Amino acid sequence: MEEKYTCLQDVLDEIYNGDEDPVACRFDREDDFEPQNFSRFSEKEALLKGLERYFEMWDLGERGIDYCELIGDYYEYQRASWCFDYLFLSLRELKDPSFIPEVMKYFLPSGKGSGPWEMEDMWTGPMLDVVTDYRRWGPAYIPWLMRSLHLLYPRSLWAAGDFMSKMIFDTFDYIIPEEFPNLPIVDALPLGKREIVKDLLEKEISGRKTSLEKSKIKLEIASSDREIKFAKESIDRAKGGIARAEYVLGSCYCCPKRLWG
Repeated sequence: MEEKYTCLQDVLDEIYNGDEDPVACRFDREDDFEPQNFSRFSEKEALLKGLERYFEMWDLGERGIDYCELIGDYYEYQRASWCFDYLFLSLRELKDPSFIPEVMKYFLPSGKGSGPWEMEDMWTGPMLDVVTDYRRWGPAYIPWLMRSLHLLYPRSLWAAGDFMSKMIFDTFDYIIPEEFPNLPIVDALPLGKREIVKDLLEKEISGRKTSLEKSKIKLEIASSDREIKFAKESIDRAKGGIARAEYVLGSCYCCPKRLWG
């Protein structure tokens, strides 16, 4: 399969001119166009340039300005979104996560006060996963992401909050027993903007406390062993989340202001 393609653009042209939406049937289609099949075409500058090009086409189409011609069953801008999706997933094939600051602009505002259009979960979910892929990047993604959070704040607070939660989880969930703990999110704190990081952590704590109260109510009204077990597990998770976030917030106050980015 790979031999018929000589460059990244060959792959993108094939995706663009396809007969079905590869994003909508992401889990049903054959893996011919999985990025790992074309890893030799995955160069940072080419991927970033392609993302910018196809996002612009997608954006203009969503706003009804351009790229609204129907080709087969899909509009031009819809086809551009397929290429954008492929390119973003291909970022996993790079040697390091230094691309992170360059892609923050693609996490669009959502909800009240959002822009002319919102990106659906079928795109944003995989995008979040690419940036915070611990299996691929290990803790190396955390410093890059910490220094990029201000690019999301406050326009895309949903994404910034999600990223903060994931960094906390990946820091504490991978602690190795009987070894002195490595805490990459704490080490990376000075790379961020102090007030923004503090605000995100305070929101994380507030959200966990809300979850804790809801879980306590569920425990009070639980009427079966299964419901009681589930409620107790939810309480434990919420307490753990609060403790972790409060530890990181405390580290913010311990870090001298002169050290922050």
